[in-house]
Amino acid sequence: MKIIGIALSDEYTDISLVKEEYTYRFPTLLSRERKEDRFYIGEEAYKKNLDGGVILIDKLLSLFKKKGSATLAEKRYDAGELLTIFLEHLLLEGEKRIKGKEIPEEEGRDVLVLSVRDAEPEMMHSLMALLKRSFSDRYELRLISHAESFAHYILRQEKKLYNRLVGMFEFSSQVLYYYEMQVSKGSKKYAVSVGEAQPDALSSGILENPRGRKMTDQVLSGVTDRVTKTKVYSAFFLAGKGFENTELFPEFMKKLLRGRRVCVESFLFSIGALEYGKLIGKGEEEEYLILCDTRISHEISIKVSQKERDFPLYLAHAGDSWLQEGEDIHLLLDNQDYIDFQVHTLSGSARGKQYRMSLKDFPKRDRRCTKVSLHTRFLGNGTAVIKLTDLGFGELWKGTYQSIEETIPLGKE
Repeated sequence: MKIIGIALSDEYTDISLVKEEYTYRFPTLLSRERKEDRFYIGEEAYKKNLDGGVILIDKLLSLFKKKGSATLAEKRYDAGELLTIFLEHLLLEGEKRIKGKEIPEEEGRDVLVLSVRDAEPEMMHSLMALLKRSFSDRYELRLISHAESFAHYILRQEKKLYNRLVGMFEFSSQVLYYYEMQVSKGSKKYAVSVGEAQPDALSSGILENPRGRKMTDQVLSGVTDRVTKTKVYSAFFLAGKGFENTELFPEFMKKLLRGRRVCVESFLFSIGALEYGKLIGKGEEEEYLILCDTRISHEISIKVSQKERDFPLYLAHAGDSWLQEGEDIHLLLDNQDYIDFQVHTLSGSARGKQYRMSLKDFPKRDRRCTKVSLHTRFLGNGTAVIKLTDLGFGELWKGTYQSIEETIPLGKE
């Protein structure tokens, strides 16, 4: 069983292989030699650029989001190709780093989990498609957000660290994020994890001089006052390259440590991805359902009948990843020209909502002579898209293969 967790961002990329101790950081840089089709990543790419003879590309994830391209040595590469080359070389470099180290032999599936900060639906679907094209023959794949990585990491810790609210700051180049996670107290065991960008302008680049460090310390202190006010935490975490040396921020740390247990883990997101990969590799699941920006927070069902017995058929469960493609479901219409969809929150605290999808545009046929294909996909965790296709019924009633598509708003948990 080979498990790999990767946290990808424009500034740097962390990779955790097999176990937490084998975690490495690479600047997200890619360079190509001018005369040969040869690439370098990370620090090596930067050094080669200083020496000349290569063309350097940075901000690979942003380029991918913009569906951009770059011309290297008179050859045009689209952003997906460049990102794939970077990830391929990252995996090779990671393997080199752990060569000769003690690797435990475990039975299970090989899994690659990639974590990114922004779970914007279009970008996530495109990135998942890229991973499948390039790596599905070698690994079982998962794409998650940093908020989900945070949850997986915390749930691997001692329970006393998450018996109340858990908070976290992520600080890297020009990025300051606040995350929090809390587990449920009732019989339904779920964990809610959210992340939000902070409006305060910060850059880890200004830490090179005393004035910049002092200003950063003041900004972090102000953010701490604002977001932690009145909240009680069981633990608080600091992640990201900006917190590699917390001694640079004495006032911030003084405020944060007041009555709180504070833990620093610069590589938290790749380790969280690694821990999730271990569960998948072993065929196990988290003790808690995770609700976050890459998971659905609602149950979606329709009422069906089989052998004269009515029961709900679930199209999606709370805690499912909205990136995982669902299988088509075949239904036989029983003298009705609509389908009702029930949407419930996991907590069940609110009354469920019903959405009716009209099928009046389909041909009218005798009772139980229209079979339809139902496909469900998601535009993020707030919107389900339902597609119904007329399949007819055998040779007697030919299908038109006409489709009707509607969106169902899911709202928030």
